[in-house]
Amino acid sequence: MLCFALNLTSEEWASWVQAIGTIFAVLAAAGIAVYQSRKQHESALTLHKTEQRYARVQLAKTLLALCRNCTKAVKQFTAQMHDRESIYKIAIRETYFDFGELQALQNATSSLPLYSLPDSLITHAMVLGSTIRQFRQTVDMAVQLHRSMDSEAFEELFKTLREINESLKLTCADIEAAVQDVQRDA
Repeated sequence: MLCFALNLTSEEWASWVQAIGTIFAVLAAAGIAVYQSRKQHESALTLHKTEQRYARVQLAKTLLALCRNCTKAVKQFTAQMHDRESIYKIAIRETYFDFGELQALQNATSSLPLYSLPDSLITHAMVLGSTIRQFRQTVDMAVQLHRSMDSEAFEELFKTLREINESLKLTCADIEAAVQDVQRDA
């Protein structure tokens, strides 16, 4: 009946229906493509954020492992420097002291990518680096000045070495707590 009201033949009417159907099919295909593109973008963004969180957790764990290793190494180095005689023997190279390893620890702590660390770990990483640098400078000073140091200077040295060891233990504990927070938040 509508065909007769518009003065269209059934063939013309079929052509119009086919044209309108084609337009709807093209619009539907475009809508599906846009929808799939948005979903794919959201999925990629979610994956990127997940990878970033994972990388931050891994870097936090790396900082903790580095701190633990530094603590063990400093403890070992301090044990080698237990009295005036041991420092004298290190200074004259009679006793082996791994200055290269001490430098490697300082390099490792100073080359941490602070910008990649979670905010809660940046200060701890800086404290770790500073403590290792202070330890190295203290060792270097003791080796260079051992002949001119009196008993009071040696007592101050041994006190400083104990304080550095204690500081490293506390720093490790702080880093461990912060790493747990980072893992919980990830």
